Amino acid sequence: MAFEGPGITALGLAAARAVESSRPDRLIEDPFARELFAAAHSDLPMRTKWPAPGEGVSDREALHLHGSRYIGVRTRFYDDLLLDSTAEQAVLLGAGLDTRAHRLALKQRLFELDQPSVLDHKETTLPAPRCERRAVAADLSDGAWPEDLAAAGFDPAKPTAWVAEGLLPYLDVAAQANLLRHVDALSAAGSTIALDRIVGDARERAAGLTERSGIDMERLFAGGESDPAVILGWDAHEEPAEAVAARYGRSLADPFGTSAEPPWLETVFMTATKP
Repeated sequence: MAFEGPGITALGLAAARAVESSRPDRLIEDPFARELFAAAHSDLPMRTKWPAPGEGVSDREALHLHGSRYIGVRTRFYDDLLLDSTAEQAVLLGAGLDTRAHRLALKQRLFELDQPSVLDHKETTLPAPRCERRAVAADLSDGAWPEDLAAAGFDPAKPTAWVAEGLLPYLDVAAQANLLRHVDALSAAGSTIALDRIVGDARERAAGLTERSGIDMERLFAGGESDPAVILGWDAHEEPAEAVAARYGRSLADPFGTSAEPPWLETVFMTATKP
């Protein structure tokens, strides 16, 4: 199966979740991630298991393994928000190869929006979900997805838990604003959103990551920095990635001592509630 664009990232994230799940101090347990990665028959140069003590790794493998520690933190952050949410419905914007419907005891009706090829891969690989899951094939870069969401049974009169995990960097500034305005229009009072956004000079860092990782990060990232809290006008709280990691007792330092810079761009996590 061939994946393009964000599909490459979806596979990379599945591999990272598999690595995190194999660690003795894991923050998540994703029993499906390795299967999703393997079933795609991809040539992405990524491991799906943490190395055994004393096992050698290449510089590129060390980079990807370091990155998996951050993905473990990020995944757990959104896991906890959904598990703690009292909303009757939740929407994963750009769900990718997410497996929360299959591995978490979620109470919400869960809508997953993404490209058809990504959703189809999950349909043919994963077992039945543990919650009510509705897959919505949609292009989040245009303005038609709210209609697709409504057709799948979404109710804008009910509070919603929105999740935009790792999504905004793949949209340009105008598309980010358009997406968030749609979220606001579709949200009843008491709805929440959780997202992460890149701060600082993303383009320069992305160029360096492309060379080090072997993955064209510059092509994947649309670039541009917006302020979601201002666009939404909701009550918002932001937290740097390092602070989120510290809450989980996780250091984001390079465990292999091969790089001074982390293999991800500077990120803050935002949660917001609509008044």
